[in-house]
Amino acid sequence: MAAVQARDAAGAAAQLAEYVILENPIAVEPFVGREQVAKVVAQSIDAFDEYTVTEIISGDGHFAVITNIKIGVAEIDGVDLIGINAEGKVASLSIHLRPLHAIVTLQNRLAPALSIPLLRLTEDH
Repeated sequence: MAAVQARDAAGAAAQLAEYVILENPIAVEPFVGREQVAKVVAQSIDAFDEYTVTEIISGDGHFAVITNIKIGVAEIDGVDLIGINAEGKVASLSIHLRPLHAIVTLQNRLAPALSIPLLRLTEDH
């Protein structure tokens, strides 16, 4: 988390296990493997205008990081659930964000670089 806060994509990638899995609300399928997840992390760092860790809750082999992210005028509250392997590397990330309109803003910034389709927020009346 320190590397992400410092906008150090290489430092963050160095903490990833080879077979890390990233589940998140911006893509249907999870990102798998250090190379793919490192790319998502790097693109995310570039997309965030501000990234603040507000709390860390730790357990045995895992922890939760409560975050606040700003992208332009959009503000996102998040909880990142992170699993650590026996070597001390990040083996799993499950990212939970809200509100929905801000997730769409984030996803639209990341989609072109990650080669994923753009999300659209629609309303039925």
